[in-house]
Order: sequence, then structure tokens, then C-alpha cells
Amino acid sequence: MIALNDTQLVIIDIQGKLSQIVHESERVLYNSRIMIEGCRLPGIPIVWLEQLPEKLGATHPSIAEVLTGLYPIAKSCFSAYANTSCVEQLESNNRKQVVLIGIETHICVYQTAVDFIAKGYEVFVAADTVSSRSEENRHIGIEAMRQEGVKILSTEAILFALMKGADHLKFRDIAKLVK
Repeated sequence: MIALNDTQLVIIDIQGKLSQIVHESERVLYNSRIMIEGCRLPGIPIVWLEQLPEKLGATHPSIAEVLTGLYPIAKSCFSAYANTSCVEQLESNNRKQVVLIGIETHICVYQTAVDFIAKGYEVFVAADTVSSRSEENRHIGIEAMRQEGVKILSTEAILFALMKGADHLKFRDIAKLVK
């Protein structure tokens, strides 16, 4: 099961026009924001990536505003693990569980998840925070990740699993986020 002190969040390419045209974009942006805020409350490390930001644009403003004090890592490869700066940050966090959120499910999220598993990470994907331009490609990406051993959950399931119980110091704050 996911553990608070062994988890880090990786945000993949929630940027530019693409973030507004993926299937159910409003739901993805809303839940991604909750996941980020929910991870920041207990101090979970965050790795933030942007695919070719000079061409695709910056992270969506509603996401960037909850990432104050952090800076995105630019990448050109689809898998985040192919980026040296990303790998260095992941390893410096010294946490072997990774929660992935972002776009597109069947390309960057999928390739990142597969590479992370190959490198010994346990990968969780919040299904309500990932999407693709088409519903079909989103579904294909989620199913392909599940076949590779990725744990598919929801934002709420992940956040409450991290809290373990209502007695956690940040439980009330997390509960407010998901309502």
C-alpha cells in the first residue's frame, strides 16, 4: 500500500492548449489541483515536468498557481525518466513510490510509468487526473499501465490511503479538499 513517507508526486505535462482540449479537461485540471494541494499539505516531494514548453506552452495557470516555490523541468522525451534532471530529483527524494498525474495518458504518462517500474519504483496513477485528446486513448493508456503493474486509483483514494486514518494530523485538511 502507498505510504506517506515513501511517496513522491510527478506532474507530467499539464500545459498549454493541450491541457484544455484533452477529454474531460475540466475534471482533470480540478482533480490534479486537489492532488497537488493534498500532497503539499503533508510535505510530499513534487517533481514537475513540462514537454517542450517553448512549443507547447507553460503549465496551465490553475495548476501552476498551486506549485509556488517549485520550478518545472523541461523535457523533450516522452518518458520523464529519459530526462537526467528528473531522474536526479527523483533519486534525491529517496522515495520508491510515485504518484503520476498528467497528460497524455497513452504517451507521456504511460511511457513514464513503464520506465519507473523498470527502475524499481512502485507506480500509482490517479485515473481522474490523467487524460488524452480522445477518450479511447485515455482508456488504452490506463489499461496498458494496469497490465504493466501500475496501481490505478482515484485522487481521493490515494490521498486517503496516504493519511491511513482520520487521526492523521492533515486528515481534516485533506477531507476539505476532496469535498
